[in-house]
Amino acid sequence: MQERSPERAEIAPREEKTMKLGRREFVMGLSAPLVLQACTVSQARTARNRAGPIIANTRYGPVIGREERGALQFKGLRYGATTSGNSRFMAPSPPTPWSEPQTAFTDGPIAPQLDPAQAGQKAEESEDCLTLNVWTPALADGRKRPVMVWLHGGGLWRLSAGGDYQNGARLAANNDVVMVSPNHRLNVLGHAYFDEFDPAFAGSSSAGMLDLVLALEWVRDNIEEFGGDPENVTIFGQSGGGQKVSLLMAMPAAYGLFHKAIIQSGPAPLALERPYAKDLAARLLALLDIPQHRVREIQTVPLDAIMRAYYRIFQEIGGFGTMGVIQDFAPVVDDVALPQHPFWNGASPLSKDIPLLLGTVRTEMTEYFLAENPEAPQRDLAAVVAQLEPIFGADAEAIVAHYRAAHPQAGLWEVDALIRADWPTRLFTQRIADEQSKAGAPVYLYRMDWETSARNGLLMSPHAIDIPFVLDTVGSEPVEAGQLDEQVRMMQQMSAAWVSFARDGAPRSPTFPEWTAYNRTSRPTLLFNLQSRMANDPDGSDLDRLKRNLANYRVVAGGVTTPANQGR
Repeated sequence: MQERSPERAEIAPREEKTMKLGRREFVMGLSAPLVLQACTVSQARTARNRAGPIIANTRYGPVIGREERGALQFKGLRYGATTSGNSRFMAPSPPTPWSEPQTAFTDGPIAPQLDPAQAGQKAEESEDCLTLNVWTPALADGRKRPVMVWLHGGGLWRLSAGGDYQNGARLAANNDVVMVSPNHRLNVLGHAYFDEFDPAFAGSSSAGMLDLVLALEWVRDNIEEFGGDPENVTIFGQSGGGQKVSLLMAMPAAYGLFHKAIIQSGPAPLALERPYAKDLAARLLALLDIPQHRVREIQTVPLDAIMRAYYRIFQEIGGFGTMGVIQDFAPVVDDVALPQHPFWNGASPLSKDIPLLLGTVRTEMTEYFLAENPEAPQRDLAAVVAQLEPIFGADAEAIVAHYRAAHPQAGLWEVDALIRADWPTRLFTQRIADEQSKAGAPVYLYRMDWETSARNGLLMSPHAIDIPFVLDTVGSEPVEAGQLDEQVRMMQQMSAAWVSFARDGAPRSPTFPEWTAYNRTSRPTLLFNLQSRMANDPDGSDLDRLKRNLANYRVVAGGVTTPANQGR
Protein backbone atom coordinates (compact mmCIF):
# COMPACT_ATOMS: atom_id res chain seq x y z
CA MET A 1 0.00 0.00 0.00
CA GLN A 2 1.07 3.55 -0.49
CA GLU A 3 2.39 5.34 2.55
CA ARG A 4 -0.58 6.74 4.39
CA SER A 5 -1.28 10.44 4.21
CA PRO A 6 -2.43 12.57 7.12
CA GLU A 7 -6.13 13.23 7.28
CA ARG A 8 -7.03 16.08 4.94
CA ALA A 9 -8.70 19.07 6.46
CA GLU A 10 -7.88 22.64 7.22
CA ILE A 11 -4.74 23.48 9.19
CA ALA A 12 -5.74 24.19 12.75
CA PRO A 13 -3.75 25.46 15.73
CA ARG A 14 -2.64 22.96 18.30
CA GLU A 15 -4.79 22.12 21.26
CA GLU A 16 -2.95 20.77 24.25
CA LYS A 17 -3.40 17.00 24.19
CA THR A 18 -1.33 16.07 27.22
CA MET A 19 -3.75 18.01 29.39
CA LYS A 20 -2.93 19.12 32.90
CA LEU A 21 -5.57 18.23 35.48
CA GLY A 22 -6.32 19.92 38.75
CA ARG A 23 -7.19 17.83 41.79
CA ARG A 24 -10.95 18.26 41.34
CA GLU A 25 -10.87 17.40 37.63
CA PHE A 26 -8.53 14.51 38.23
CA VAL A 27 -10.73 12.92 40.88
CA MET A 28 -14.04 13.51 39.12
CA GLY A 29 -12.72 12.64 35.68
CA LEU A 30 -11.61 9.21 36.81
CA SER A 31 -14.74 8.59 38.90
CA ALA A 32 -12.66 7.06 41.64
CA PRO A 33 -12.19 7.97 45.33
CA LEU A 34 -8.61 9.07 44.92
CA VAL A 35 -6.50 11.87 46.23
CA LEU A 36 -3.68 13.43 44.28
CA GLN A 37 -1.06 11.84 46.50
CA ALA A 38 -2.29 8.45 45.29
CA CYS A 39 -1.07 9.16 41.78
CA THR A 40 2.20 7.32 42.26
CA VAL A 41 2.24 3.76 40.98
CA SER A 42 3.43 1.57 43.83
CA GLN A 43 2.96 -1.81 42.19
CA ALA A 44 2.95 -3.35 38.76
CA ARG A 45 -0.12 -2.63 36.75
CA THR A 46 -1.20 -4.53 33.67
CA ALA A 47 -4.05 -4.17 31.20
CA ARG A 48 -5.66 -7.26 32.74
CA ASN A 49 -5.09 -6.32 36.36
CA ARG A 50 -5.86 -2.66 36.88
CA ALA A 51 -6.76 -0.89 40.06
CA GLY A 52 -7.65 2.75 39.52
CA PRO A 53 -6.01 5.06 37.02
CA ILE A 54 -3.13 3.95 34.82
CA ILE A 55 -0.31 6.28 35.82
CA ALA A 56 3.35 6.21 34.89
CA ASN A 57 5.98 8.46 36.39
CA THR A 58 8.39 9.74 33.76
CA ARG A 59 11.46 11.77 34.66
CA TYR A 60 9.55 14.88 33.61
CA GLY A 61 6.31 14.19 35.45
CA PRO A 62 3.35 11.80 35.87
CA VAL A 63 1.22 10.78 32.89
CA ILE A 64 -2.13 9.02 32.68
CA GLY A 65 -2.70 6.30 30.10
CA ARG A 66 -5.50 3.89 29.36
CA GLU A 67 -6.11 0.36 28.18
CA GLU A 68 -6.12 -0.31 24.44
CA ARG A 69 -6.59 -3.75 22.87
CA GLY A 70 -5.05 -5.61 25.78
CA ALA A 71 -2.14 -3.22 26.33
CA LEU A 72 -1.53 -0.05 28.31
CA GLN A 73 -1.35 2.91 25.96
CA PHE A 74 0.23 6.34 26.47
CA LYS A 75 -0.05 8.77 23.58
CA GLY A 76 1.41 12.21 22.97
CA LEU A 77 4.06 11.96 25.70
CA ARG A 78 6.43 14.90 25.57
CA TYR A 79 10.06 14.00 25.05
CA GLY A 80 11.22 17.44 23.88
CA ALA A 81 10.41 21.12 24.19
CA THR A 82 8.88 23.19 21.42
CA THR A 83 11.05 23.70 18.33
CA SER A 84 9.58 27.10 17.45
CA GLY A 85 11.13 30.56 17.82
CA ASN A 86 14.76 30.55 18.88
CA SER A 87 14.68 26.75 18.92
CA ARG A 88 13.81 26.53 15.22
CA PHE A 89 16.52 24.67 13.24
CA MET A 90 18.42 24.03 16.47
CA ALA A 91 19.16 20.78 18.27
CA PRO A 92 16.20 19.76 20.44
CA SER A 93 16.06 20.19 24.20
CA PRO A 94 14.17 18.24 26.89
CA PRO A 95 10.69 19.38 27.92
CA THR A 96 9.95 21.48 30.97
CA PRO A 97 9.07 19.15 33.88
CA TRP A 98 5.54 19.14 35.30
CA SER A 99 4.07 18.03 38.60
CA GLU A 100 0.34 17.67 37.85
CA PRO A 101 -0.70 14.44 36.08
CA GLN A 102 -1.14 14.86 32.34
CA THR A 103 -3.50 12.76 30.27
CA ALA A 104 -1.85 10.85 27.43
CA PHE A 105 -4.87 9.68 25.48
CA THR A 106 -4.37 11.07 21.97
CA ASP A 107 -1.61 11.39 19.40
CA GLY A 108 0.50 14.52 19.57
CA PRO A 109 0.41 17.05 16.72
CA ILE A 110 2.17 16.13 13.50
CA ALA A 111 5.26 18.00 12.36
CA PRO A 112 4.42 20.81 9.92
CA GLN A 113 4.20 19.34 6.41
CA LEU A 114 1.09 20.55 4.60
CA ASP A 115 1.12 23.16 1.85
CA PRO A 116 -0.59 26.33 3.17
CA ALA A 117 -1.64 27.15 -0.41
CA GLN A 118 -3.79 24.02 -0.63
CA ALA A 119 -7.24 24.97 0.60
CA GLY A 120 -9.30 22.37 2.40
CA GLN A 121 -6.46 20.62 4.18
CA LYS A 122 -6.67 20.11 7.89
CA ALA A 123 -4.36 18.44 10.34
CA GLU A 124 -3.17 19.27 13.80
CA GLU A 125 0.28 20.57 12.91
CA SER A 126 2.69 22.28 15.27
CA GLU A 127 6.36 23.01 15.75
CA ASP A 128 5.66 21.75 19.27
CA CYS A 129 5.61 18.21 17.89
CA LEU A 130 8.21 16.30 19.91
CA THR A 131 5.92 13.66 21.37
CA LEU A 132 5.86 9.88 21.33
CA ASN A 133 3.48 7.00 21.93
CA VAL A 134 4.11 3.97 24.15
CA TRP A 135 2.31 0.62 24.33
CA THR A 136 3.22 -1.90 27.01
CA PRO A 137 1.74 -4.99 28.67
CA ALA A 138 2.51 -3.66 32.16
CA LEU A 139 4.07 -0.85 34.17
CA ALA A 140 7.03 -1.07 36.52
CA ASP A 141 6.81 -4.83 37.05
CA GLY A 142 10.56 -5.47 36.95
CA ARG A 143 10.36 -7.34 33.65
CA LYS A 144 13.01 -6.70 31.02
CA ARG A 145 10.90 -6.58 27.88
CA PRO A 146 12.42 -5.86 24.48
CA VAL A 147 11.77 -2.30 23.35
CA MET A 148 10.85 -1.73 19.70
CA VAL A 149 11.08 1.88 18.53
CA TRP A 150 9.10 2.35 15.31
CA LEU A 151 10.19 5.19 13.01
CA HIS A 152 7.38 6.23 10.70
CA GLY A 153 7.65 6.42 6.92
CA GLY A 154 6.92 9.26 4.55
CA GLY A 155 10.48 9.90 3.41
CA LEU A 156 12.00 12.63 5.53
CA TRP A 157 9.25 15.11 4.77
CA ARG A 158 5.75 13.88 5.73
CA LEU A 159 3.44 11.64 7.78
CA SER A 160 3.61 10.89 11.51
CA ALA A 161 3.55 8.15 14.13
CA GLY A 162 -0.26 8.21 14.32
CA GLY A 163 -2.95 6.11 12.68
CA ASP A 164 -4.49 2.73 13.43
CA TYR A 165 -2.17 0.95 11.02
CA GLN A 166 0.74 1.95 13.30
CA ASN A 167 -1.01 1.24 16.60
CA GLY A 168 1.33 -0.86 18.73
CA ALA A 169 -1.22 -2.25 21.19
CA ARG A 170 -1.55 -5.73 19.72
CA LEU A 171 2.17 -6.05 19.05
CA ALA A 172 2.84 -5.26 22.71
CA ALA A 173 0.03 -7.35 24.17
CA ASN A 174 0.49 -10.41 21.97
CA ASN A 175 4.28 -10.56 22.18
CA ASP A 176 5.20 -9.13 25.60
CA VAL A 177 7.23 -6.25 24.18
CA VAL A 178 7.15 -2.48 24.57
CA MET A 179 6.60 -0.42 21.43
CA VAL A 180 7.46 3.27 21.12
CA SER A 181 6.77 5.57 18.15
CA PRO A 182 7.98 9.21 18.06
CA ASN A 183 7.02 12.24 16.00
CA HIS A 184 9.84 14.56 14.97
CA ARG A 185 10.71 17.48 12.69
CA LEU A 186 10.56 16.84 8.96
CA ASN A 187 11.28 18.46 5.59
CA VAL A 188 12.70 21.98 5.62
CA LEU A 189 12.22 22.40 9.39
CA GLY A 190 14.16 19.23 10.12
CA HIS A 191 16.84 19.38 7.45
CA ALA A 192 17.72 22.87 6.17
CA TYR A 193 21.49 23.28 5.90
CA PHE A 194 22.43 26.67 7.37
CA ASP A 195 25.84 25.68 8.75
CA GLU A 196 27.80 27.69 6.19
CA PHE A 197 25.79 30.87 6.80
CA ASP A 198 26.11 30.94 10.59
CA PRO A 199 28.04 28.54 12.88
CA ALA A 200 25.22 28.79 15.41
CA PHE A 201 23.26 26.52 13.07
CA ALA A 202 25.86 23.76 12.98
CA GLY A 203 24.07 20.46 12.50
CA SER A 204 20.81 22.10 11.39
CA SER A 205 20.45 19.69 8.48
CA SER A 206 20.15 16.85 10.99
CA ALA A 207 17.80 18.60 13.43
CA GLY A 208 15.00 16.13 12.71
CA MET A 209 17.34 13.20 13.24
CA LEU A 210 18.62 14.74 16.48
CA ASP A 211 14.98 14.78 17.59
CA LEU A 212 15.02 10.99 17.20
CA VAL A 213 18.23 10.82 19.22
CA LEU A 214 16.47 12.74 22.00
CA ALA A 215 13.54 10.29 21.75
CA LEU A 216 15.97 7.39 22.16
CA GLU A 217 17.47 9.14 25.19
CA TRP A 218 13.95 9.39 26.60
CA VAL A 219 13.60 5.63 26.06
CA ARG A 220 16.90 5.00 27.85
CA ASP A 221 15.87 7.14 30.82
CA ASN A 222 12.19 6.22 31.15
CA ILE A 223 11.36 2.88 29.59
CA GLU A 224 11.87 0.80 32.74
CA GLU A 225 8.84 2.58 34.19
CA PHE A 226 6.92 1.19 31.21
CA GLY A 227 8.16 -2.37 31.71
CA GLY A 228 10.92 -2.21 29.10
CA ASP A 229 14.64 -2.94 29.02
CA PRO A 230 16.78 0.12 28.13
CA GLU A 231 19.62 -2.28 27.29
CA ASN A 232 17.58 -4.09 24.62
CA VAL A 233 16.28 -1.49 22.17
CA THR A 234 15.57 -2.20 18.49
CA ILE A 235 14.98 0.63 16.04
CA PHE A 236 12.90 -0.30 13.03
CA GLY A 237 11.09 1.47 10.23
CA GLN A 238 9.67 1.18 6.75
CA SER A 239 10.51 3.35 3.73
CA GLY A 240 11.51 6.75 5.14
CA GLY A 241 11.58 5.07 8.55
CA GLY A 242 14.17 2.65 7.20
CA GLN A 243 16.20 5.57 5.91
CA LYS A 244 16.09 7.07 9.40
CA VAL A 245 17.40 3.78 10.80
CA SER A 246 20.29 3.95 8.31
CA LEU A 247 21.10 7.51 9.34
CA LEU A 248 20.99 6.76 13.07
CA MET A 249 23.47 3.94 12.52
CA ALA A 250 26.01 6.55 11.36
CA MET A 251 25.33 9.28 13.95
CA PRO A 252 27.71 9.57 16.93
CA ALA A 253 24.95 11.08 19.08
CA ALA A 254 22.91 7.88 18.70
CA TYR A 255 25.76 5.55 19.67
CA GLY A 256 24.76 3.17 22.46
CA LEU A 257 21.08 4.14 22.40
CA PHE A 258 19.95 1.10 20.38
CA HIS A 259 21.19 -2.45 20.04
CA LYS A 260 19.54 -3.88 16.91
CA ALA A 261 18.15 -2.41 13.70
CA ILE A 262 15.56 -3.29 11.05
CA ILE A 263 15.30 -1.59 7.65
CA GLN A 264 12.14 -2.29 5.62
CA SER A 265 12.09 -1.05 2.02
CA GLY A 266 14.11 2.02 2.93
CA PRO A 267 17.75 1.42 2.14
CA ALA A 268 18.64 4.53 0.13
CA PRO A 269 19.88 6.87 2.87
CA LEU A 270 19.10 10.44 1.98
CA ALA A 271 22.27 12.36 2.80
CA LEU A 272 22.96 15.36 0.60
CA GLU A 273 26.14 16.75 -0.86
CA ARG A 274 27.02 20.07 0.77
CA PRO A 275 26.88 22.23 -2.39
CA TYR A 276 23.39 20.99 -3.23
CA ALA A 277 22.15 21.40 0.35
CA LYS A 278 23.64 24.91 0.56
CA ASP A 279 21.90 25.85 -2.69
CA LEU A 280 18.55 24.65 -1.35
CA ALA A 281 19.03 26.70 1.83
CA ALA A 282 20.07 29.77 -0.17
CA ARG A 283 16.94 29.48 -2.32
CA LEU A 284 14.81 29.26 0.80
CA LEU A 285 16.36 32.40 2.29
CA ALA A 286 15.97 34.27 -1.00
CA LEU A 287 12.27 33.43 -1.20
CA LEU A 288 11.88 34.76 2.34
CA ASP A 289 13.89 37.94 1.56
CA ILE A 290 16.45 37.09 4.23
CA PRO A 291 20.13 37.90 3.47
CA GLN A 292 22.37 34.92 4.05
CA HIS A 293 24.43 36.75 6.67
CA ARG A 294 21.21 37.39 8.64
CA VAL A 295 20.01 33.80 8.57
CA ARG A 296 18.90 33.99 12.22
CA GLU A 297 15.94 36.06 11.08
CA ILE A 298 14.35 32.85 9.82
CA GLN A 299 13.57 32.01 13.44
CA THR A 300 11.08 34.90 13.53
CA VAL A 301 9.40 34.28 10.17
CA PRO A 302 5.81 32.97 10.34
CA LEU A 303 5.64 29.23 9.84
CA ASP A 304 3.24 29.53 6.90
CA ALA A 305 5.75 31.68 5.02
CA ILE A 306 8.46 29.05 5.46
CA MET A 307 6.18 26.25 4.33
CA ARG A 308 5.01 28.23 1.28
CA ALA A 309 8.63 28.82 0.28
CA TYR A 310 9.44 25.17 0.88
CA TYR A 311 6.63 23.98 -1.37
CA ARG A 312 7.70 26.38 -4.11
CA ILE A 313 11.20 24.89 -4.01
CA PHE A 314 9.69 21.42 -3.91
CA GLN A 315 7.83 22.10 -7.14
CA GLU A 316 10.82 23.77 -8.81
CA ILE A 317 13.10 20.78 -8.24
CA GLY A 318 10.53 18.34 -9.50
CA GLY A 319 9.18 16.95 -6.25
CA PHE A 320 9.84 13.27 -6.56
CA GLY A 321 12.80 11.98 -8.47
CA THR A 322 12.55 9.67 -11.43
CA MET A 323 12.22 6.58 -9.24
CA GLY A 324 9.88 8.19 -6.73
CA VAL A 325 12.57 9.25 -4.25
CA ILE A 326 12.32 12.71 -2.76
CA GLN A 327 14.99 15.21 -3.81
CA ASP A 328 14.63 17.96 -1.23
CA PHE A 329 15.93 18.85 2.23
CA ALA A 330 17.74 16.00 3.97
CA PRO A 331 20.72 15.52 6.33
CA VAL A 332 24.17 16.50 5.10
CA VAL A 333 27.44 14.70 5.73
CA ASP A 334 28.68 17.63 7.78
CA ASP A 335 31.39 16.25 10.10
CA VAL A 336 29.15 17.32 12.98
CA ALA A 337 25.96 15.29 13.38
CA LEU A 338 26.65 12.96 10.45
CA PRO A 339 30.37 12.33 9.87
CA GLN A 340 29.90 9.84 7.03
CA HIS A 341 27.27 8.82 4.52
CA PRO A 342 25.40 5.76 5.84
CA PHE A 343 26.73 2.71 3.98
CA TRP A 344 27.81 4.72 0.93
CA ASN A 345 31.51 4.16 1.58
CA GLY A 346 31.17 1.20 3.91
CA ALA A 347 29.28 0.58 7.13
CA SER A 348 29.80 3.06 9.93
CA PRO A 349 32.23 1.80 12.60
CA LEU A 350 29.76 3.16 15.14
CA SER A 351 27.35 0.33 14.30
CA LYS A 352 29.70 -2.44 13.23
CA ASP A 353 28.34 -4.75 15.94
CA ILE A 354 24.64 -3.94 15.48
CA PRO A 355 22.61 -6.96 14.25
CA LEU A 356 20.63 -5.92 11.19
CA LEU A 357 17.48 -7.35 9.62
CA LEU A 358 16.51 -5.82 6.28
CA GLY A 359 14.64 -6.45 3.07
CA THR A 360 12.10 -5.36 0.50
CA VAL A 361 8.74 -6.25 -0.97
CA ARG A 362 8.86 -7.81 -4.42
CA THR A 363 7.31 -5.01 -6.52
CA GLU A 364 8.03 -1.89 -4.49
CA MET A 365 6.89 0.89 -6.82
CA THR A 366 3.69 -0.42 -8.41
CA GLU A 367 1.24 1.73 -6.45
CA TYR A 368 3.25 4.93 -6.88
CA PHE A 369 3.82 4.32 -10.57
CA LEU A 370 0.18 3.47 -11.24
CA ALA A 371 -0.93 6.64 -9.48
CA GLU A 372 1.09 8.72 -11.93
CA ASN A 373 0.68 6.43 -14.94
CA PRO A 374 -2.73 4.70 -14.81
CA GLU A 375 -2.24 3.31 -18.32
CA ALA A 376 1.14 1.78 -17.45
CA PRO A 377 -0.01 -1.87 -17.53
CA GLN A 378 -1.09 -1.41 -21.16
CA ARG A 379 2.21 0.05 -22.45
CA ASP A 380 4.13 -1.60 -25.23
CA LEU A 381 7.82 -2.46 -25.11
CA ALA A 382 8.95 0.81 -26.66
CA ALA A 383 7.05 2.85 -24.06
CA VAL A 384 8.48 0.83 -21.17
CA VAL A 385 12.02 1.31 -22.47
CA ALA A 386 11.46 5.02 -23.04
CA GLN A 387 10.32 5.55 -19.45
CA LEU A 388 13.41 3.78 -18.10
CA GLU A 389 15.90 5.74 -20.20
CA PRO A 390 16.16 8.67 -17.74
CA ILE A 391 17.77 6.20 -15.32
CA PHE A 392 19.61 3.74 -17.52
CA GLY A 393 20.23 5.74 -20.66
CA ALA A 394 21.25 3.62 -23.63
CA ASP A 395 21.23 0.48 -21.44
CA ALA A 396 17.47 0.61 -20.86
CA GLU A 397 16.58 -1.64 -23.78
CA ALA A 398 19.19 -4.26 -22.86
CA ILE A 399 18.10 -4.24 -19.21
CA VAL A 400 14.47 -4.85 -20.16
CA ALA A 401 15.57 -7.67 -22.46
CA HIS A 402 17.55 -9.26 -19.61
CA TYR A 403 14.58 -9.15 -17.22
CA ARG A 404 12.21 -10.59 -19.82
CA ALA A 405 14.57 -13.51 -20.40
CA ALA A 406 15.15 -14.02 -16.66
CA HIS A 407 11.40 -13.97 -15.89
CA PRO A 408 9.74 -15.69 -18.86
CA GLN A 409 6.41 -16.10 -17.05
CA ALA A 410 6.15 -12.37 -16.30
CA GLY A 411 4.27 -9.93 -18.48
CA LEU A 412 5.72 -6.58 -19.45
CA TRP A 413 4.03 -4.78 -16.52
CA GLU A 414 5.55 -7.21 -14.02
CA VAL A 415 8.98 -6.97 -15.69
CA ASP A 416 8.88 -3.18 -15.40
CA ALA A 417 7.76 -3.48 -11.77
CA LEU A 418 10.70 -5.76 -10.93
CA ILE A 419 13.18 -3.35 -12.52
CA ARG A 420 11.74 -0.45 -10.53
CA ALA A 421 11.92 -2.48 -7.32
CA ASP A 422 15.51 -3.54 -7.97
CA TRP A 423 16.65 0.00 -8.80
CA PRO A 424 17.36 1.47 -6.40
CA THR A 425 15.64 -0.25 -3.46
CA ARG A 426 16.71 -3.87 -3.78
CA LEU A 427 20.17 -3.04 -5.12
CA PHE A 428 20.88 -0.68 -2.23
CA THR A 429 19.44 -3.19 0.24
CA GLN A 430 21.97 -5.73 -0.99
CA ARG A 431 24.71 -3.13 -0.68
CA ILE A 432 23.84 -2.43 2.95
CA ALA A 433 23.65 -6.16 3.73
CA ASP A 434 27.08 -6.65 2.15
CA GLU A 435 28.66 -3.75 4.04
CA GLN A 436 27.16 -4.57 7.45
CA SER A 437 28.07 -8.25 7.18
CA LYS A 438 31.58 -7.26 6.08
CA ALA A 439 31.83 -5.21 9.28
CA GLY A 440 31.13 -8.42 11.22
CA ALA A 441 27.56 -7.93 12.44
CA PRO A 442 24.86 -10.60 12.05
CA VAL A 443 22.64 -9.73 9.08
CA TYR A 444 19.33 -11.28 7.97
CA LEU A 445 17.91 -10.55 4.51
CA TYR A 446 14.34 -11.07 3.32
CA ARG A 447 12.02 -10.42 0.39
CA MET A 448 8.25 -10.29 0.92
CA ASP A 449 6.53 -11.93 -2.07
CA TRP A 450 2.88 -12.23 -1.00
CA GLU A 451 0.58 -10.48 -3.49
CA THR A 452 -2.61 -8.55 -2.88
CA SER A 453 -5.59 -8.83 -5.21
CA ALA A 454 -6.17 -5.06 -4.99
CA ARG A 455 -6.50 -3.15 -8.25
CA ASN A 456 -7.25 -6.40 -10.07
CA GLY A 457 -3.93 -7.80 -8.96
CA LEU A 458 -1.90 -5.06 -10.65
CA LEU A 459 -0.25 -3.96 -7.39
CA MET A 460 1.21 -7.40 -6.70
CA SER A 461 3.51 -6.74 -3.65
CA PRO A 462 3.45 -2.94 -3.30
CA HIS A 463 5.44 -0.63 -1.07
CA ALA A 464 4.19 -0.56 2.57
CA ILE A 465 1.92 -3.59 2.27
CA ASP A 466 4.08 -5.27 4.92
CA ILE A 467 3.48 -2.67 7.66
CA PRO A 468 0.37 -4.35 9.16
CA PHE A 469 2.10 -7.74 8.92
CA VAL A 470 4.97 -6.48 11.06
CA LEU A 471 3.00 -4.32 13.51
CA ASP A 472 0.18 -6.84 14.04
CA THR A 473 -2.42 -4.42 12.68
CA VAL A 474 -4.09 -6.46 9.93
CA GLY A 475 -7.73 -5.36 9.80
CA SER A 476 -7.04 -1.79 10.92
CA GLU A 477 -7.66 -0.76 7.30
CA PRO A 478 -9.94 -2.39 4.71
CA VAL A 479 -8.77 -5.80 3.50
CA GLU A 480 -9.52 -7.14 0.03
CA ALA A 481 -12.40 -9.62 -0.03
CA GLY A 482 -11.24 -13.15 0.63
CA GLN A 483 -7.73 -12.15 1.70
CA LEU A 484 -8.09 -11.64 5.44
CA ASP A 485 -6.96 -15.17 6.31
CA GLU A 486 -3.92 -14.85 4.05
CA GLN A 487 -2.98 -11.50 5.58
CA VAL A 488 -3.31 -12.95 9.07
CA ARG A 489 -0.95 -15.79 8.08
CA MET A 490 1.57 -13.26 6.78
CA MET A 491 1.22 -11.25 9.99
CA GLN A 492 1.79 -14.32 12.15
CA GLN A 493 5.06 -15.01 10.36
CA MET A 494 6.50 -11.52 10.09
CA SER A 495 5.53 -10.09 13.47
CA ALA A 496 6.91 -13.21 15.15
CA ALA A 497 10.19 -12.86 13.27
CA TRP A 498 10.55 -9.16 14.11
CA VAL A 499 9.79 -9.74 17.79
CA SER A 500 12.18 -12.69 17.98
CA PHE A 501 14.92 -10.56 16.44
CA ALA A 502 14.19 -7.75 18.90
CA ARG A 503 14.31 -10.20 21.79
CA ASP A 504 17.67 -11.85 21.14
CA GLY A 505 18.92 -10.96 17.65
CA ALA A 506 17.74 -14.15 15.91
CA PRO A 507 14.56 -13.96 13.78
CA ARG A 508 12.74 -17.25 14.09
CA SER A 509 9.26 -18.74 14.20
CA PRO A 510 7.73 -22.21 13.80
CA THR A 511 5.77 -20.73 10.89
CA PHE A 512 8.81 -20.58 8.55
CA PRO A 513 12.13 -22.42 8.01
CA GLU A 514 15.31 -21.63 9.89
CA TRP A 515 16.50 -18.22 8.74
CA THR A 516 20.14 -18.51 7.67
CA ALA A 517 22.31 -15.49 8.46
CA TYR A 518 23.47 -13.49 5.47
CA ASN A 519 26.88 -13.82 3.85
CA ARG A 520 28.26 -12.15 0.73
CA THR A 521 29.01 -15.45 -1.02
CA SER A 522 25.62 -17.18 -1.20
CA ARG A 523 23.43 -14.27 -0.01
CA PRO A 524 20.78 -16.43 1.75
CA THR A 525 17.39 -14.72 1.71
CA LEU A 526 14.09 -15.61 3.37
CA LEU A 527 11.24 -15.29 0.86
CA PHE A 528 8.11 -14.50 2.89
CA ASN A 529 4.89 -15.89 1.43
CA LEU A 530 2.07 -18.18 2.52
CA GLN A 531 4.71 -20.92 2.27
CA SER A 532 7.92 -19.10 3.14
CA ARG A 533 11.26 -20.54 2.07
CA MET A 534 14.98 -19.83 2.03
CA ALA A 535 16.75 -19.12 -1.27
CA ASN A 536 20.32 -18.22 -2.11
CA ASP A 537 20.77 -14.92 -3.96
CA PRO A 538 17.28 -14.98 -5.54
CA ASP A 539 17.80 -11.64 -7.28
CA GLY A 540 21.47 -12.10 -8.06
CA SER A 541 21.23 -12.32 -11.84
CA ASP A 542 19.10 -9.19 -12.10
CA LEU A 543 21.17 -7.14 -9.67
CA ASP A 544 24.40 -8.24 -11.32
CA ARG A 545 23.03 -6.95 -14.63
CA LEU A 546 22.28 -3.58 -13.06
CA LYS A 547 25.73 -3.43 -11.47
CA ARG A 548 27.48 -4.11 -14.77
CA ASN A 549 27.40 -0.44 -15.81
CA LEU A 550 26.60 1.08 -12.46
CA ALA A 551 28.85 4.10 -12.96
CA ASN A 552 26.74 5.16 -15.93
CA TYR A 553 23.43 5.21 -14.08
CA ARG A 554 22.15 8.08 -12.01
CA VAL A 555 21.02 7.97 -8.41
CA VAL A 556 18.05 10.29 -8.38
CA ALA A 557 17.76 10.52 -4.62
CA GLY A 558 18.13 13.37 -2.21
CA GLY A 559 19.55 15.66 -4.85
CA VAL A 560 22.58 13.43 -5.28
CA THR A 561 22.78 12.92 -9.03
CA THR A 562 26.40 11.80 -9.10
CA PRO A 563 27.17 8.35 -10.50
CA ALA A 564 25.96 5.62 -8.20
CA ASN A 565 29.38 4.25 -7.36
CA GLN A 566 30.76 7.56 -6.09
CA GLY A 567 30.69 8.73 -2.52
CA ARG A 568 30.14 12.20 -1.17
